[in-house]
Amino acid sequence: MMTKLARPYFRRKLFFSSAAFGLSSSILLLARSSPAAAVVHRTHLAFMTTTTGRSPGTKNPSNLVDVKMSSSKTSDQLQEDQLIGDDEWDEVLPFEDGSHNSAKIVIPAASTAAAESENSKVADPFERSTFAQRIEATIATCRELHKSSIWIEVPMTRASLIEDLANFNMEFHHAEGNTANLCLWLKDDSDNKIPNYATHQVGVGAFVVNSRDEILCVRELRRNYYPWKVPGGLAELGEHLDEAVTREVLEETGVRCRFHSVLSVRHTHGLQFGRSDLYFMCRLEPIEEVDSEGNVVIPEPTPQENEIETVAWIPMSEYKEMINNPERPHPTMQRVMESYDQDCAIERSVVSSIVPGRKPSPIYHASLPETTTE
Repeated sequence: MMTKLARPYFRRKLFFSSAAFGLSSSILLLARSSPAAAVVHRTHLAFMTTTTGRSPGTKNPSNLVDVKMSSSKTSDQLQEDQLIGDDEWDEVLPFEDGSHNSAKIVIPAASTAAAESENSKVADPFERSTFAQRIEATIATCRELHKSSIWIEVPMTRASLIEDLANFNMEFHHAEGNTANLCLWLKDDSDNKIPNYATHQVGVGAFVVNSRDEILCVRELRRNYYPWKVPGGLAELGEHLDEAVTREVLEETGVRCRFHSVLSVRHTHGLQFGRSDLYFMCRLEPIEEVDSEGNVVIPEPTPQENEIETVAWIPMSEYKEMINNPERPHPTMQRVMESYDQDCAIERSVVSSIVPGRKPSPIYHASLPETTTE
């Protein structure tokens, strides 16, 4: 949570370089020409002073500091005090350091902001009547601090603020749930390096073959281009390939499987929402049981309600005949079948990361020869 202070509040990591925040005569001249630049100048002076303890009423983390003006002032500072009233100290919106040298502003929901203002007896810094002036001062301050970009999270309940943000050339980057994220590239001397959001979606297909040499196939309620297709769908956020494909098979057919390998990857562009698509065809093994008489029990598939019309184990010879039909071949599945028949596979290994704090991740690679130890 960011708390509004009676002075511009900057969450900066410790150890500022005095050279990086040195005072220049050009800043003094700018301070006399516009209120926004004046705020930048006062911010500039603040970073030249020593840091102090926590300001009254703040709850900032211990590894962040509140940067404030020193009680001793130069003649220039005293002169600037005559130009800038106390109210102008409050113009800069509270922000945090973000990744890649960015500044991040999180606007609380209207109800949350009202409760915080009531409890702290401090005015809401995101009040619509003063927001345009504050965002102008904040952008100017971030430029002075050599920030690369500024990001703002806007909840749906504060959507009226987006109109003011548009006036300062901020653009939508992405939206999720009840929150929109806008951004602005600040470095005029270099190309915009903010990446597009969600350039790809990840899909998975399941090539499931049982011990009777039958392949698991489905027929959807809608959009069937062939008599049969393999189960599959989109991976969810944060879901690994093996998790996604086994989940999709279970949902669409009721058959439990274990992941074996990846047979192919298809890369397509211009699909849903104009995004690109990575589609991984995965080889799975159905979990078969043995009854009391020693017979292998093949799991009986059940179609998913409202999605799948029917599901069945199709003899491999019948499936091959379908995809190799000379009048209407299926090139993708022909390649997948060749990989399966020749036992070619992209294997999965889980490896640790060199990045501190990052969890181990699976990597997919060509089959490696087995090593033996003497």
